[in-house]
Amino acid sequence: MKAAPVLAAVCLAAVADGFQQQHAGQIRRRTRASASARAMKPSSSIESDRRFDSASQPQNAYNLNDRAKITSLSVATLEGAESLPGDADQRSLLPQLGSVDIDAVTKVSSAALLITGNTVGSSMFVLPDAVGGVGMICGSAIFFGLYLYNLASGLLIADVAINLHENSDCEVPSSFKDFVDTAMKSEVAGTVMAGTSLLSNSLFLAFGTVHAGQLFASTFPGLGLPPGAFAGAFAAAIAMCASTQTNRGLESIANAAVLVLFSSFASLLVPSLASISDPMATWYAPGTNPDGLASAIAATVPLLLSSLTYQNIVPSITKLLDFDRTKSTIAVAVGSFLPMAMYVAWCFAVLGGGLDSLLGNDAGAAAFTAFSASALVGSCVAATMSLAEEYDSIISSATEDDGSCQLTDKFSLPAVALSMAPPVAVALACAEGGELTGALHFNGAFITPFLYGLLPILLIQSMEEKEAGDNNVAGLPSFSLPQVILGAGTIGAVGQELAQDLMRLMA
Repeated sequence: MKAAPVLAAVCLAAVADGFQQQHAGQIRRRTRASASARAMKPSSSIESDRRFDSASQPQNAYNLNDRAKITSLSVATLEGAESLPGDADQRSLLPQLGSVDIDAVTKVSSAALLITGNTVGSSMFVLPDAVGGVGMICGSAIFFGLYLYNLASGLLIADVAINLHENSDCEVPSSFKDFVDTAMKSEVAGTVMAGTSLLSNSLFLAFGTVHAGQLFASTFPGLGLPPGAFAGAFAAAIAMCASTQTNRGLESIANAAVLVLFSSFASLLVPSLASISDPMATWYAPGTNPDGLASAIAATVPLLLSSLTYQNIVPSITKLLDFDRTKSTIAVAVGSFLPMAMYVAWCFAVLGGGLDSLLGNDAGAAAFTAFSASALVGSCVAATMSLAEEYDSIISSATEDDGSCQLTDKFSLPAVALSMAPPVAVALACAEGGELTGALHFNGAFITPFLYGLLPILLIQSMEEKEAGDNNVAGLPSFSLPQVILGAGTIGAVGQELAQDLMRLMA
């Protein structure tokens, strides 16, 4: 057991080192290309370039708004991030004098908690059954492996966002359509990825709405209303907030939900763990899936992968942290580690019976209700914001042709309506006993590996190919350690799902 923290630290260091080495390789390629170009120029041209670079540096360092397209999700979470004075070295996490930069630590912590709040949601209620099928030891190993998979994905997306910031005339977009359009220079690819993102977030919103209806129906039985009525009221409240509140207001709602989430989770977890009668037996208990370990793993991995995704907000996280690679790496690593730890502890408490004993008293039931409600509100608000961001991008691209960089701080009513209508319709159809766990399984089996596994590699390779072409540098494609981890994980996740599906068809 003592080797586990060491192994975790080594794995995290290797992934982060691969991320930094990839960036260093990009700098070396740019430096060689720049040196080659200057060697071919006459001295007068080089002197002119130096004067131009010197004149342009202050504008690049302090006037980001002149080149920024700030989208709705960016403004919601990142307002004022560009107002910090000084250069990148002055804004480093640990200044050279050795004293802790409180403001930098606060910003990194806030970004990490934003990732955590966006990750923990309604899907956690089905995780204990999934983990019980494989056992706690195997389930914890799967959790950690998927954490590394998502970490590699998040770091690659962060790298793309930072490179776009360094090379683009407009700010890094928050919608996946604009993000892919800008990085790959392909509207077709952007539209495909937007459709994939819309499908994924719609599944989460529908799943959360169904569970919200069931939660409130069980909490207020005296009202005599069916779960469908509560689900509709919950969806109406989310839609009203998304259409009437500014982005700062939506951020405040999400932050309040995160605070309630952490406080209620702590009040649930500590007594639940203490109430487990035999912790070692719970930890070493074998899986309960009757079809064997392979089938249990195939059923567990997609659900856990769906529950750990957060990459849709990584571009906004990098902007919050002034596109600093070190800060972004720490925020993504820590912010995605906390949900994994919470999920493992949650599954352990549920499978060990500690939560059941706690829910027998009023205080425990109240804490569970607060925890469940805050998780549902936070995840559904985040899903709605992501959906509205995509629809706003689609609507604006269809109605605006000037390509201007516009500041938006509120979602449009058509975007909110389109975001809510399909998932709410599905939720109302399933509110009276329908099951959407299969939809989460499909999302984790195919959509998530495609959107957050294959896409980051394509984005990185596309940008490196374009950079090499602009600099007249020829060479074979290179793959960093995060890309290798992500590619291998994607092939493994999709391959085992296809293999299990084929075996079921042949049986």
